[in-house]
Amino acid sequence: MHLSVVGAGVLGRIYGVRAAAAMVSTSRPRVTFVTRPARLRDTAAFAIEQINGAHAKHTIDAPDRVATVPADATAVLVAVRFEEVQGLDQDLVALLRAAPASAPLLVVTPLLPSVRGQLEGAIGRRVVPSMPGAVGYLDDRGVVRYWLPKVVATLFEEETPLRHAVEDVARALTDAGVPSRLERGVEALDAATTVGFFPLLAAIDAGGGVDSLLEHRDLLSTALDAAKETEALAKKVGRPAPWASILTKFVGPFTIKPGIALARKLAPEAVHFVEQHFGPKLHAQHVAMGEAILAIARDRGQPMPALAKLMLAVRARAARP
Repeated sequence: MHLSVVGAGVLGRIYGVRAAAAMVSTSRPRVTFVTRPARLRDTAAFAIEQINGAHAKHTIDAPDRVATVPADATAVLVAVRFEEVQGLDQDLVALLRAAPASAPLLVVTPLLPSVRGQLEGAIGRRVVPSMPGAVGYLDDRGVVRYWLPKVVATLFEEETPLRHAVEDVARALTDAGVPSRLERGVEALDAATTVGFFPLLAAIDAGGGVDSLLEHRDLLSTALDAAKETEALAKKVGRPAPWASILTKFVGPFTIKPGIALARKLAPEAVHFVEQHFGPKLHAQHVAMGEAILAIARDRGQPMPALAKLMLAVRARAARP
């Protein structure tokens, strides 16, 4: 199997490096990382460290960086930012349009309603909606620190014309210790889960961090009201992941502060991850995703005044010095 990973960010490295480890015993192991031309001369290694479970550590000393998807790729994993997919980034569209037709395009970037259709129309072929089962961040050493939650598997859409190749990817990842499987309705599942969680993530960006958000009463109240709105919208979009509903039940005006305090005590790196991953660093993604969710709400005739107010705060945050 030759897996070509488009995007060498956190998710791209987790899946690419773990897949390479799984294929090391095969006759022709290969994982390539499609990066922007400016990064092709980068010689830094890709190192990943699992925080939970087996605490596995893997490194590719000399990642195979390429500018385009190789013609012999048997599967393509697309792990880019949401705004690149939603905005139909010209370089991304050109890459995917030129990818071999026999290789399925597995998109782990959230595909909110209408985004998938726009992407498929631009590249002239179908994609495979996928939902990642890993989360992580890039630390100060340039190492990806990540979690593989036991109750969450990486999901690939089952209804696809290139099912055999998708099964090969799921099998390789599972063999590498990254539980993966095919399932129906992945697009709606991922979209509903993303919509439901979005307000709290955007609020961290708007507040400039977890602690600042907790001290900003009006912003926190707006975020909690927006969470109620998106929870209702998520049910119209699809079926949120079971673990998502468990977490949202513990988010409220009287539970969020003690919950964060407990998290800092029991899992300080997890809180650090939330601030690093969902803070201002992903501001462009938050703006694009917020606009997409508001558009979904308008299409379904659901008013979202709290979310609209929250998005004003997100945009205002970026304008501050």
